[in-house]
Amino acid sequence: MKFIYFRKTSMWASIMAITSVCTLAGCGNSTQTDEKNPVDMAGAMVDVTTLTKIADTTLAQNKVSVFVQDSLTSKNETIYIQVTDLNGDPTTDAHLDYDVVMDMGMVSHGGPYYPPVDLGNGLYKAEVVFIMANMNDMGKGWMLNAFLNKKDSLSFILPVSEAKYARTIPVGTKDDSRVFVSLLLPEEVKAGSQPIDFTLHKMDHNLFPALEGYTVEIEPFMPDMGHGSPNNKAATSKGDGHYSGMINFTMKGHWKIKVNLFKGGEKVSQEELEFPVEVR
Repeated sequence: MKFIYFRKTSMWASIMAITSVCTLAGCGNSTQTDEKNPVDMAGAMVDVTTLTKIADTTLAQNKVSVFVQDSLTSKNETIYIQVTDLNGDPTTDAHLDYDVVMDMGMVSHGGPYYPPVDLGNGLYKAEVVFIMANMNDMGKGWMLNAFLNKKDSLSFILPVSEAKYARTIPVGTKDDSRVFVSLLLPEEVKAGSQPIDFTLHKMDHNLFPALEGYTVEIEPFMPDMGHGSPNNKAATSKGDGHYSGMINFTMKGHWKIKVNLFKGGEKVSQEELEFPVEVR
């Protein structure tokens, strides 16, 4: 088996990225995506120059680069994967797939992730939920395994740190056992009424299927002032484990969002979750 080691970016000097080139059959990898990757024209406006490159590697005919908005933390994150030729021109006929694995040394496990979305011009969007941060001295941490054109397998070590405020929290439920609830709201938001989004994934051994059929009830609360806010709307399913509602922050300051899961009008989460947020 041939190994190619690719360069580290100056901003992430501590990041290691190891690329192994082999057949998928030889590597024993399997993926969850469909054979067809629809082009998302709405996302084609992503400007790669505004992103942070965390790794790249060069193959015989292609260069593969991994970008993020800023950094990766233990929450629902978006990763961008770019495929170009050796001259840096976009490769428009590539077939890309991927999965994620948490390598903890003696054991490993997966995590929730969505099929890649083809944004066009050799750029792909990957939505991943990192259910925990990397741990010092415990394996390699989170790995992104990319599969290019069904023949080349590439592995990238991802620098995932602990989120400042909890954004992915596990909770026990009546029907689906352990469920990971991910709030997609930033740590800081503006005052006023605004959309609030979640993703829900079930933990089923090493698989994390997206969950439908829930209602995510929300209650914003301001501890320092002892009050909540009116005109909030529970988050309902939009498909593929995504839920959307409306939340109203009536003033600036520190807030907590209390979250409970309902199904068929009945509360099914075993405890109430709390997500902190700063309103500026």
